[in-house]
Amino acid sequence: MRLRNLTSETDLLAAKNRYHMCKRNFFLRAHLLLVFTPAYFPKMSSTQEEASHEINVKNGLLLYHHPYSYYSQKVLMSLYEKNLPFEKQFINLVKEVQYEPWFLKLNPRGQIPVLQDTGKVIPDSARIIDYLEDNFSNGDTPRLIPINNPAVKEKVLHFRSILDPLPARVLTIGSFHHSELVHFPKPPFVGPIRSLLKNGDKRIVSLLKDLAETNPDISLVLLRKVAVYERKSSTITEKTEYLKLLDQFDEVLTEVENELASHTGDKENWWLCGDCFTVADISLTILLERLSQLGYESRFWKNGKRPYLEKYYARVKQRESYQKTIPNMLFHVKMFMSTYRKHLTISIGVGICAVIILGGVYIALKPEK
Repeated sequence: MRLRNLTSETDLLAAKNRYHMCKRNFFLRAHLLLVFTPAYFPKMSSTQEEASHEINVKNGLLLYHHPYSYYSQKVLMSLYEKNLPFEKQFINLVKEVQYEPWFLKLNPRGQIPVLQDTGKVIPDSARIIDYLEDNFSNGDTPRLIPINNPAVKEKVLHFRSILDPLPARVLTIGSFHHSELVHFPKPPFVGPIRSLLKNGDKRIVSLLKDLAETNPDISLVLLRKVAVYERKSSTITEKTEYLKLLDQFDEVLTEVENELASHTGDKENWWLCGDCFTVADISLTILLERLSQLGYESRFWKNGKRPYLEKYYARVKQRESYQKTIPNMLFHVKMFMSTYRKHLTISIGVGICAVIILGGVYIALKPEK
């Protein structure tokens, strides 16, 4: 193999023509890509967009949520498990819609999820799930907290009491500060999303303080939230403190592993607390999903560390409620395109220019066969 000799005018002209043909093809493809990107990856539907920026007054169950929100996912999975009809209203956390005046009327803490049942407004995932249990548990709507078996109920409440307090936000944001601890994070917590969430969390305290000044009627609620954020900031940023937090997750998952390991014989196909899927399973499922997305599978259960937990996670991903709750790869792409359309267009343009230049050089110096 040798490089083509470009000293003759014929070879130079041929190489030049190939280069310009390649450039035209790339520009055509780039034009088509930029024109048709919205068609292939459209904006989020009205059920996923903050369409009205006001309180919805529809009858029935309405969930204000974000599909990537840890606590929204708990409520979504509960609704799907209970086979309840409901509508969703997407709250864009990137645009900080949760801190707009209309939403602060729903929840002065500026947090999702929030459930609206006609005239009633219920914030906080645990309160929402309890509300659903108390008001929608008959016929085709199964209970997530069994009442006919005291021993099972006690076990469900115990695991819920140790799973629910684990701080998902601190776990998540801390993983962005200590990326050396994670292995192969998955969407949506990859690339620019990690930087976006990390930087957004840094400004949340000043934003809440500003909101407290401009909203004196809810200032105490917002300032209490500020105090929580400031108290937990060192756990997020200081590695020794963050490792202590991961140890807390380890302790809880060890107890879960021991419980799952005790399910032998005719109990082999049990869920966490019995043969029925309960609210404790929902808490565990969403926790395992978050740990997996952040890149903590190897730390907590893979490679034989907790085989029963690994088997449980593989099994629960087959449930219909899980598949409806957890966004799939197509959804990640749509969400990314919808959120980062402008940035992506610039990146595509830069990338295409680079390919054109490199393509021209390659064609000009292409070796003979």
